[in-house]
Amino acid sequence: WQDDRNGHKEDILCIAHCTPHLLATGSYDGEIIVWNVVSGRIQCRFQTPQSQQIRNTSVLSLIFLKTRAFVPELSSSAWLVSSGSQGKLVFVMNKITERRKSIVKLALTRDDSMLFTADHVGFIYVYNIKQYALGPEQNPPKKVNFWRAHISSITSLKIFDKDQFLLTSSLDCSVRLWSIHGEFIGTFGQEESWSINTPSSWKHPAVPYEILIDPLSMPSHPVLDIEINLSDVSDSEKTENVNSEFTILSSLLTLMPLHA
Repeated sequence: WQDDRNGHKEDILCIAHCTPHLLATGSYDGEIIVWNVVSGRIQCRFQTPQSQQIRNTSVLSLIFLKTRAFVPELSSSAWLVSSGSQGKLVFVMNKITERRKSIVKLALTRDDSMLFTADHVGFIYVYNIKQYALGPEQNPPKKVNFWRAHISSITSLKIFDKDQFLLTSSLDCSVRLWSIHGEFIGTFGQEESWSINTPSSWKHPAVPYEILIDPLSMPSHPVLDIEINLSDVSDSEKTENVNSEFTILSSLLTLMPLHA
């Protein structure tokens, strides 16, 4: 793997897999790393903070909350749980700060109820605008779906066949067909043939390989490739009761004792 030498420094004690391409590993020194198994890249990592009572921070077990990991509406919720020698559960969640991206293409369904937007790095966002902006609005419309269609700027976005399908093209020199719900049907020029009337011939649930290995492609979009050391966060909160039933260390971690 490309990032293998930048991985754990101590023995790996547990692993967990989340289809299609995430692997979490926990080590003796309390470090948890989430990998992209296709690209071999580290997606995110953090260090379990030490408590004054217990110095052993070994991560003994990991499990993904698979019903949350790839759901756009739950992108800010906990998606990984770990446990260790400290007798606590660690709930890991993303702190989502959506980057401002250039919107380069727009498309609407025939009844003007759903707005599709495409940005300069290949993402497509879908908004429900059926009842939106009938008067002055202070909040943005509801985002109901998003996915990455290309690894470069999208140059065309067309909805057709009674709002059932979406055709996209990009500066990455590819043209792709999707269902209106974001299911990947195929790339024009691929070896395998497909029929839009035969869902079993579609590529879904697979996604284009170059999207899987691109660093910008994550379950909830933002690249989580920075090292996170939560010991600094815990040091700033020493005045709090570490034995409380529910202690929030940061926006990234929530620690909860296994026993009250």
